[in-house]
Amino acid sequence: MKLQGTALIMGDNVNTDVLHPSRFFSLDDRTVRSGFLQAAAGYEQIGGGDLAGRVIVAGENFGCGSSRETGARAFLLAGVRAVVARSLARIFRRNVRNLGLPAVECPSLPPLAPDVLVELDLAQGRLYVPAASLDLPLTPLDPFWVAVLASGGLLPFLGLGEPAGPPRVSLPVYQGPP
Repeated sequence: MKLQGTALIMGDNVNTDVLHPSRFFSLDDRTVRSGFLQAAAGYEQIGGGDLAGRVIVAGENFGCGSSRETGARAFLLAGVRAVVARSLARIFRRNVRNLGLPAVECPSLPPLAPDVLVELDLAQGRLYVPAASLDLPLTPLDPFWVAVLASGGLLPFLGLGEPAGPPRVSLPVYQGPP
């Protein structure tokens, strides 16, 4: 699986409550989407815009904090293609991969220029940054996660649903027993 996109650079220890504040928790996709990056100082305008084709590139411990899946779903709703960081918080990594969004670690990732083109080759486990002549190793993905990502997420992998990525419709609200 190969992906490329323009890097959206973020730092170290970026908390999920900054990426997607809890006040935007909802079953309504429009509400979830409207909260993306709205507590990340300096990223509010970017978060409200079209992020289709963007790859989040971050430092250490990206996605630390809350385990709310809506925080992970906001990435898909915003059109983010992948996340690559020096290290990912375990619960965040699991949540986004469950939804089919590639999230990988690149421990040797140096600081990159804003908006640089990055290319991920998940099959080869490489991150390429052509403008900087970088070819960096990714932490290898377990074959299970390769299969989950290739299926579009955990539920499609299990044969229980469609891929979680765009286009998306709001999920029905449970109304109780019939």
